[in-house]
Amino acid sequence: MALVIVLGLLAAACGGGFRETADVLSSPASPSPSPSVSVAPSPTPTGKPPIVVREPTPGAEVLSPVTVAGTADVFEATVSIRILDASGAELAAGFATATCGSGCRGRYATDLHFFVDRAQPGTIEVFESSAEDGSQLFLVSVPVTLVPGG
Repeated sequence: MALVIVLGLLAAACGGGFRETADVLSSPASPSPSPSVSVAPSPTPTGKPPIVVREPTPGAEVLSPVTVAGTADVFEATVSIRILDASGAELAAGFATATCGSGCRGRYATDLHFFVDRAQPGTIEVFESSAEDGSQLFLVSVPVTLVPGG
């Protein structure tokens, strides 16, 4: 009982609440299968799309490494990022973690390295990967020109 009270006080001091702590401590000691749950976030309260790409801008000429940055309100604050060449082939892939996760909007930024031997149209895709099946959620496609060098 004392452990529950101490953990509850610690959680409350960190911005959590005793109810959250009690829920965690009251879970069964032995693992049991949990039902399948969809983890896709609801539309944001502000009405903004879950993922916004601020950099690069549509039509920009980009060199490697390219900085991809914006804001997101997605599950576990993680956005996936891909660079596609003119034929749609993946040149680079990575992820970025936003400063805030589900239920709040945070900033994200990362650099991705790619190689092209000639200037060509390309696409930068930013999306949330579904925890359920890996599908792309809230896909944002930014058309750019991929430039060799860098």
